[in-house]
Amino acid sequence: MPAEPTMLLVHSPLLTPSTWDALRPYLEAAGWRVAVPDLRPCLDAPSFHAAVCAAAVASVDGGTPSVVAGHSRAGAYLPGIAEAVGGDRLDVVFVDARLPYPGSSWVGSVPPERAAWLRKVAASGRLPRWGAWFPTGSLDGLLPDPEQRRRVLHDAPELPWEVVSEVLPESGGAWDSARRVYLRLSAAYEPAAELAEESGYLVRRRDADHLAMVTRPAMVAELLLSSVRARSTDHETGSEAAR
Repeated sequence: MPAEPTMLLVHSPLLTPSTWDALRPYLEAAGWRVAVPDLRPCLDAPSFHAAVCAAAVASVDGGTPSVVAGHSRAGAYLPGIAEAVGGDRLDVVFVDARLPYPGSSWVGSVPPERAAWLRKVAASGRLPRWGAWFPTGSLDGLLPDPEQRRRVLHDAPELPWEVVSEVLPESGGAWDSARRVYLRLSAAYEPAAELAEESGYLVRRRDADHLAMVTRPAMVAELLLSSVRARSTDHETGSEAAR
């Protein structure tokens, strides 16, 4: 019997692996083995990028995933993760995510006013937890279910400034040959989706919300599974092949 295909899911560094919990059963029911590394132990490593790549490799137990998907701020690390896990038939999926910025850092890749805000809120050397970035009650609309909101926000980390200011390297290997997919779930990420489209990614859109994998997991699972390459087809088959 052939081995189950493996899908590696990478959570935003601002949140926790729990953001993938509701989606995971749908993927497993479709025959996928799912790996979800916890990035929080990587936060105080000398290089967060290097530690994230190592955690991704460890999470697949020496195997090679068929799909690597990242949400939100995890998008910046997907090229390095793809290179680290290897493979010559890899789909890399950006789920309402930032596109990579090799040769720059998080703070160096945002508009000056946003960079100034990051420096201000990180005056203590760490960013506040993600939930504290918003006025009281403003996340109730995004996560109306109190239990979902508690799970998403529970144990969210305070990112060290070193993570925000780390310059990310260029990547090659499996990243160069990967088929790149962008799933736009919220209007805020439309500019990233448009840039991805211009860069040759396969782009699919849904009018949902940034945490739709939590609030609408069945929809996100269908979108993700229908977007990745069928295992039985050739890497270049189909008019929607992005690379």
